[in-house]
Amino acid sequence: MPLSKTLDILQDCERRGYAVGAFNINGLDQPQHLIKQAEKLGSPIIMVEPGVIEPYVDFEDFALVTARAAKKASVPVGIHLSHGLDLEQVERACKAGFTSVMYDGSKLPYEENVRNTKIAVALGKRFGCAVEGELGALGSSFVDIKETMTDPEQARDYVARTGIDILAVSVGNAHGFYKGTPNLDFGRLAEIRRALMTYNCHLTLHGGTGIPADHIQRSIQLGISKICIYTEMCHVGKKNVKEYLQKNPEYAGNFDIPEMIKSVMDGFASAEADCMNMFFSTGKCGTVQTADAIPQNTDLGPEYPSLPALNPGYHSTGGYWDRNL
Repeated sequence: MPLSKTLDILQDCERRGYAVGAFNINGLDQPQHLIKQAEKLGSPIIMVEPGVIEPYVDFEDFALVTARAAKKASVPVGIHLSHGLDLEQVERACKAGFTSVMYDGSKLPYEENVRNTKIAVALGKRFGCAVEGELGALGSSFVDIKETMTDPEQARDYVARTGIDILAVSVGNAHGFYKGTPNLDFGRLAEIRRALMTYNCHLTLHGGTGIPADHIQRSIQLGISKICIYTEMCHVGKKNVKEYLQKNPEYAGNFDIPEMIKSVMDGFASAEADCMNMFFSTGKCGTVQTADAIPQNTDLGPEYPSLPALNPGYHSTGGYWDRNL
């Protein structure tokens, strides 16, 4: 099955009442392991470049290795840029052949977020790439998420004015581990879905780690079609490494480091399988109507790492590819 368009996967999610897992990549050995697990379960999958790994993984290598693994897969695989903090990152991902990109202007003033997201959408259309935006900043373990939730009427205005394909919502979800038990605002999520009923826009939930299965599944019933997972995979992977080192404290032969890395990948794959079962995506790979025409772009754009990658505190001024900003 060829590399699949993210929108083809999301449309099938909505038709058949499941969500696709969007899993962050933090190393070049990870794509093949996650895709192999997806093939075992017969599940679509989205591979995610989280927008902040460039100091550790070369962007061109990520794009080429992940696309190659996706094209060899027997299940639908999309490639997504998450939390692109400026339009330079968005354009670069489009040119690299990603099937969807996220421009995250949620921390900017609303009108600036709208203005920049419209440019991102134009870039996406130029390269046949779906575009995700965010409205209502996600919380974190250091932020009161009650103050950052998405307003349904503002969501309607945002989608209408930008033309985005995917909207990341804030309904009590947060990145990282939660303080206490997550409490999603299902009433707000239902209002957002109703507000967007006349638009062809899919909803995504970031910060899926730690949300109880029944809350995840209720959010799917209310319109969530993509769920982002990373922290849980890292947690299980780290646990596996600790167990491996306890069993092999002194070994320093030819295969100890590869075997240790494999234990991390096995942990990632185990968490991935749990998510796919929870998201109802297992066995759904044969229902995705995939398009053969994924743009093949060889011009990967400007030098990387980008400004946000080099400086996590960087605040985009709304320009892109402008080294004088």
